[in-house]
Amino acid sequence: MTVRIEPVVSRRHRADFRDVPTILHGSDPRYIPELDLNLKALLDRGRNPFWKRAEAQEWVAYRSGEPVGRIGACRDELLMERAPGTGTIGFLASTDDEEVATRLFETGYAWLRERGCDRARGPLNYCIHDTGGLLVEGFDTRPTVDTTWNPAYYVKLWEQAGWTGVKDLLGLAGQLQHGGPERGRKFADRARRKGFSARPVDFSCFDQEIDLVCDLYNSAWNDNWGHVPISREHFAYKAKDMKAVLDPDLVRIAEFEGKPVGFFLGLPDLNVAIRRSRGRMLPLGWWRLLRAKHNCERVRVITLGVIPGFRQRGVEALLLSDSYDSWGNRYTWTEASWVLADNAAMLNGLALYNLFPYKRWRLLEREI
Repeated sequence: MTVRIEPVVSRRHRADFRDVPTILHGSDPRYIPELDLNLKALLDRGRNPFWKRAEAQEWVAYRSGEPVGRIGACRDELLMERAPGTGTIGFLASTDDEEVATRLFETGYAWLRERGCDRARGPLNYCIHDTGGLLVEGFDTRPTVDTTWNPAYYVKLWEQAGWTGVKDLLGLAGQLQHGGPERGRKFADRARRKGFSARPVDFSCFDQEIDLVCDLYNSAWNDNWGHVPISREHFAYKAKDMKAVLDPDLVRIAEFEGKPVGFFLGLPDLNVAIRRSRGRMLPLGWWRLLRAKHNCERVRVITLGVIPGFRQRGVEALLLSDSYDSWGNRYTWTEASWVLADNAAMLNGLALYNLFPYKRWRLLEREI
């Protein structure tokens, strides 16, 4: 039967775009649906500050009137400045059917070419600060919060479409112990003796703290592959949606002589509750998430960064150890992701805390 590609322009299209991954993969116990409100917030052209600098289009693939795939394409002005001619492809979901995937890819390429792009990077939904990455190792375990999972056949679909890998991203995991391993504590104590300290985020002045963390984030990640600066407004928009599920014990800011020099952010892994609510926040999704927050034993470390000039001085160990001390025995397992596969310093530092690679995602590119 003929595959028909339709742009997302109506309420029905938006519902199908949201539901395609669940239609295709919902019976797989490893699959976790996207939170519907998170997806809506990301794609909200009126509220999300990202769209002040970017434009995008989404499509749904139909066969015999039934949705069988989806894709999105985005042109981001800041990415174009750092990687001229590059747009992004994301949100791909497809049956194990080369025709469906090819039609979706070609639709996205054509849209990007019309807007001056000659190269595509993906999967990114839609920028480096959101979800993305093609899972290429670690298919047998469920994803943690805000990470992606795909069946193994997706690798074939991307490679058959002419995409090649440009950067691998790792997820490291391990069991936790109170205060962290002895080796890590020694590095943390050494940093304290040198005048470094760590503190929690002050939620009573959350907006000011978010501005501070945004500046740290842009400085610490500025030289990382693929980094695109994020505005304070965009950062605050993302933080506002995250605030309800933040655990104060999982956020730390490192300082030296009163100057912020690094920060640590972890999130309770709420994916079990997200799966039970099928990604829907209403009517009971919020209650399930908030309840899971207080009973969760798993953590995803999202960011651990130190600004230039203060690295390799034990600050990373200080942030991890201070956070470990504050949460006690409530959390027993953690994943740190993403970590660039060629970031030897970070990989060695996390190994001190018995965190080792168990998953691998890949970002790919191709000329269009």
